[in-house]
Amino acid sequence: MRNLGESTICMPLEGEMLESFAAKLGNMLTGNIAMSLTGGDAFNDITPPTVFVGNTKMYGFNEAIHLPLSLNGVGTLHIILMIDM
Repeated sequence: MRNLGESTICMPLEGEMLESFAAKLGNMLTGNIAMSLTGGDAFNDITPPTVFVGNTKMYGFNEAIHLPLSLNGVGTLHIILMIDM
């Protein structure tokens, strides 16, 4: 994530700035994915993104989809969509 942030805004990112960048990227991705899935006609309720730091366990959702995204010169971005119906 750090490499992606630094290549996007052309400055080093650490700590809270890096976490903020990850959350903003999560907002953009989930908003676009939600609109694409419904075509804009159905109700979607997305939550603010959660940024995981260190070892984390999540409970209370029905399904999860792991989307690894390989970016040249950046590395792999791991996107996890948790679905609760």
